[in-house]
This record gives sequence, C-alpha cells and structure tokens, in this order.
Amino acid sequence: MKGNGGMKVVLLMCVGIFVCMLDSTIMNITLPAIQDSLHTSLETSSWMLNVYTMTIAVLAIPLARFAEMFGRNKFYIVGLFVFGGGSALCGLAGSGEILIAARFVQSLGAAILIPCSMVIGINAMPIEKRVIPLTLLGATQGLSTALGPAVGGFITEKLSWHWVFYVNVPICLAAFMAALFILSLKNENRVRSAIDWFGLIFSVFAIFPLNLVLIKGNVWGWDSAEAIICYVTTFVSIGLFIITEKKAKAPMVNLALFKDRLFTGSVVSVTAGFIFLIGVMVLLPQFLTSFQHKSELEAALLVTPVSASIFVFSNVAGLLSKKIGYTLPVAAGFAIMGTAYYLLHRLNLHSTASEIILLCSLLGLGFSFVISSATMASTSSFEGEMLTASQSVFSMLRQVGVVLAVAIFVAGLTNNIQAKKQVVVQYANKELNKLDLPESAKQKILAETKRAIDGESIARKAAPEIISDQERRQIIDQNIQKALAAVPESQRASVQGGISEQIEQQVDQEIAKQVNSTAAYSKKVETYAKQRISSSFAETYKAGIPFVFFCCLTGLIFRTKKQSASPLALPAAVE
Repeated sequence: MKGNGGMKVVLLMCVGIFVCMLDSTIMNITLPAIQDSLHTSLETSSWMLNVYTMTIAVLAIPLARFAEMFGRNKFYIVGLFVFGGGSALCGLAGSGEILIAARFVQSLGAAILIPCSMVIGINAMPIEKRVIPLTLLGATQGLSTALGPAVGGFITEKLSWHWVFYVNVPICLAAFMAALFILSLKNENRVRSAIDWFGLIFSVFAIFPLNLVLIKGNVWGWDSAEAIICYVTTFVSIGLFIITEKKAKAPMVNLALFKDRLFTGSVVSVTAGFIFLIGVMVLLPQFLTSFQHKSELEAALLVTPVSASIFVFSNVAGLLSKKIGYTLPVAAGFAIMGTAYYLLHRLNLHSTASEIILLCSLLGLGFSFVISSATMASTSSFEGEMLTASQSVFSMLRQVGVVLAVAIFVAGLTNNIQAKKQVVVQYANKELNKLDLPESAKQKILAETKRAIDGESIARKAAPEIISDQERRQIIDQNIQKALAAVPESQRASVQGGISEQIEQQVDQEIAKQVNSTAAYSKKVETYAKQRISSSFAETYKAGIPFVFFCCLTGLIFRTKKQSASPLALPAAVE
C-alpha cells in the first residue's frame, strides 16, 4: 500500500494544505466572539491573527530544509501532530495571551505542512502529469483561504468559537493515520545541508518590525520615533538578508531562483493576489456583522461565493494557463479582482445580498486565475532540491502577502475609522448646541456620546441620562422653597402640599421634554455615525483599486520566457 506516487498522495497533501490555509482566515468572523469571551483588546486580537502567518512566513524555509535533511514524509507526519496539538491548545485557551501562544504552536505545524505538502504532492506524479497536482494544490490553497470565514461563521454560530480550532483535531488524526499507510517512511532520500541561521535572524528582523509598525502606526504616529526605528530596522535587515544569502553556502533563500522569470512572476503574482484576497476576507465579514447586523452564519454565507468561484474556476484557469501561457490569465485575474474592488468601494449600509454575492464571486474568479497560474509557474522550471527551494520561498512569500494584507488593510481601516469618528464628534457637538438644555447637561451628553463613539458602541438602546434622581429632587426642592418664599408664612403649611405637587409635575414635564429632544438627538447622531463610520470600509477598498489594476502588469513578467521543457535541478548530496 505504501508508495511515493499517485493521486492518493496528492489528495493527502491537499488535506495538509487545506487545514493550514483554512486557519489563516477562519478566525476573521470568530474574532468578535473571542474578544467577548476572553475580554481581549483589538491589538491582542490582531496578534492572534498575525502570529500565525508571521511564523509560517519566517520558518517555512528552515523547516523545509530540515525536512530535506531528515525526510519529507516523516516531517509531514510531525507537522500533522504539531498542528493538531496546537489546534487543541487554541480551543482550550482561557486568555488572549494563551491563545496567541497556542496559535504559535499551531503555526509551527503549518510551517512544516505547507512546503512539505507542495513538494511531496508535486513529486508524487511524473513530470508530464505535473499539471494535475499543481492545479489541485493551487486550488486547495485559494479555496481553503477563502472558505475560512464561512466555516468559522458556521461553527461559531452553531457551536462556539472553541470548535473553530477543535475541528482540526479529527482531520489531522485521520490524515495522520492515512499517512502511515500511504507514505513511505523508510529509506527516504535525505540531503546533507546546513541551516542558514543568519538568514533566519535577518528575515525575522525584516518581517516583525514591518508588521509591528503597520499595527501600531495609528497609535504611535506614522512619523514617530518608534515607527522610524521599525522602518530602519526593516530596510537594514532586508539589505543584510540579501548580502547573507549571496554569501551563504546553504542560503535560506536561493537567490538563483529569481533568475528564472517564471518563478519571479509567480511569487510577485501570488503575494499581490493574497494581499487583495485577504484584504476582503478579513474586513468584509466585520462590516456585515457590525454594520449590517448579519449573524455570523449569514455573513459566512454571503462571503462563500469567493470560495465557490475558486473551487469552480481554478481547474479551468490551470488548463487555460497550460495552453496559452501565464501572461493573459494573470492579467485577466487581477483585472477581475480590480472590478470586484470597484464594486467594494460602493459598499454601504444598504448594499443588498445580491450585490455582495456578485462582488465576492468576481473576487474568487479573478483570484482563481492568479493562484492557478502562479502555482504552476513556480514549479515549471525546477526539480529536486531546486523544486523544494522554490516551494519554500513560494510558501514564505505567500504568507508574507497574508501578513501584509492583515496589517495594511486593518491599519487603513483603523485610520479611516478614527478620522470618521472625529467628524461624528463634530457633528454631535453641532447638533447638541441646538438643544435647549442646561450647559451641564450638554457636557454630560457630549462626554457620553464620545465614549460611545470611541468604544464603537454607536447603537444606544436609550437616550443618555440627562439628570439623576438626586439632581431631580434637588431641583424640585429648590423650586418649592422659592415658591413658598413668596407665600405669607402663616399660609405656607396649608399650601405646601399643592405647591409641591404642582412644581413636581412642572419639573417632570420639563425633564420629559428634554429627554425627548435628547432621544431625537441621540437617534440622529446614531444614524449619522453608522453612515459615516461604515463608509470607512468602502474608502479603504477605494484606495486599493489602482493598485489592483496596476498588478495586471505582473503578467508581463512571464511574457519573455516560455515554459521550460526540462525542469532544472541542483545536484544534492544524498545519504
């Protein structure tokens, strides 16, 4: 039953790719539920997402090198064990910090599984049939990434956020048992090599500060000392990384890969493609749940067309790329994604389900052309150790695209929301000045309005409290004393009851009038705030439109070189 080839191996590798890429986006809809359950901040939640993709981006290459040294099949099984165990720890997490640590463990397994799955799956079929595993593995990457929010929303609503992670455990267990029967674990070819520790260190110092400044930039200020330190650290580290890789005997990234135009085009295309895909998959579910008040399941179903389009069209895109080359499919893919972004910039509170389904379908259609073409191009010129190196770099840069997408789009949205909140506060202050209220009441209402806006609790179930019971009693007593002072002392006792009742009614009527005017103010500000703040999503996507269409030019990178008939391979020292 054991062997190193055949469709059963390819399908098993698809399972490894599926669970890893699914978990890169499965938390998107689940985050609000996790925040409420674990009482975490938005910043902590961002790290829950980013620690996963950052770890994969940094460690995929060295762990793939370890797999070459000790056996890919054995490492694939180890990856399943680590990923499944990390998923169980995520589900058991009782705080945001513990969940971040558990996500790190989970990502270690993913950093093993993703490159190993690609290389094992591609090598499972002969060269003349390589298009089959390439198409299946490429489609699985895009499908699972796009399917994440839908799966997360369904599980969260029907079970709980914990099961978003627990669901991985039986899948990994089944794949673990299947791997023991399908994969050959004895006498695997092993490569004598070394780990590029300096390359690993410099890659960490390049990726982490960049991600940090994108997350904290709005708080620090984009030109603050902290931000400048991050910029300098990133650029210096990139320079040192390139110098190190040129001189290293066993570089983390074999720069010779980038001499191949097909490979260069593939990594540029896939990085850009994932940036624009994840930019939608991270933010759109939040818009649907927070501003259109959809349930997690409803939001999941509305974004499902992204996954469906990728599933349906990836094979078609792969076959088309094989026949006509990569230039036109990649250019067409980004053009279609650009059209989806044009529709996204018109997103508002009244956008219909059919409009959202259309733009999601277009996004998935465009991405299917990009990912299928890029995946095929990334392997078309390589064999052996060069194939492993190409897939490690391909996986790393794909994850860099995911990391950048989360950081860039969340930072852009946060910046837009902060600007809109200031506009709402100005509007609220202007409307408040029109009300006939005591100045003290206006200050109290404005302060509560600011707290509601800053806390993103725009919808208020009741008007802000204008006057407390104690303050009401004081006003009544003061007015009674004033009224009694105008009455002869001998008559005060007889008229006090009537005066008290009359003044109490008058004060309550005035308070009721103020409450009604304040309620109208509150409703007006609420409606205005929802419209203005929800427009932050559309403006974020509007800023991305020219960049998506500009990426159509990446297809030209493939143009001057035809697909090689003889894949290249580096000689490897094999034990």
